Amino acid sequence: MIFFGSKGKSISGQVIEGLQCPSCENEQFITFGLLRYFHLYWIPTFVTSKKVGIECTHCKKTLIGKELPSDLAKQIKKTVYNLKNTLPMFSGLIIIACLALTLSYSLQQNSLQEVAYIEQPAINDIYIVNFTKIFPQADSKYKYGLIRIKQVSENKIQFQVSQIAYNKAAGARKDIEENKALADSYYDDEPLSFDIKQLKLMKDSGAIYSIERL
Repeated sequence: MIFFGSKGKSISGQVIEGLQCPSCENEQFITFGLLRYFHLYWIPTFVTSKKVGIECTHCKKTLIGKELPSDLAKQIKKTVYNLKNTLPMFSGLIIIACLALTLSYSLQQNSLQEVAYIEQPAINDIYIVNFTKIFPQADSKYKYGLIRIKQVSENKIQFQVSQIAYNKAAGARKDIEENKALADSYYDDEPLSFDIKQLKLMKDSGAIYSIERL
């Protein structure tokens, strides 16, 4: 199934006089525009070309683009194309821009939220982490796993480390979504401790991929 491509649209213009038809010598024409646009999922995304032409009202002879005198073509473009009939052809581009802004805002808010989670840690917060940046001996092929806050004291935060690691962060996130990461048996018995300053450095270095507060 084709989800993108190019389409054309015809736009009717006005009746003009004063130019002689090369076929029938009639001097009355209807102006028109031929607008081509790229579409994505059948939504017009952006304009690829705009041409204008004239059609004889008598014999239907048409002159398009370079067949017209340049001054006349410019004049017709001003009357045929306007904001009302061209702006909808950028609908897809506008939607993409809005989605990009929404995503950017969402990521920024999520980042601010995670900073707050680090500054005020809570028991059962779950961190998706890159084990290779925490444990030098960790397998670089399966480097993503979880650590869960078990205990919070004034100076130290004690974590449990998951017994399972994945080659992608999505694997660890799936365990959170399926509630597997809530079971104590999911983690090693030996705890791991950090202070808040260390956690901030781990976040900045990418050792902490994301934080989930359930």
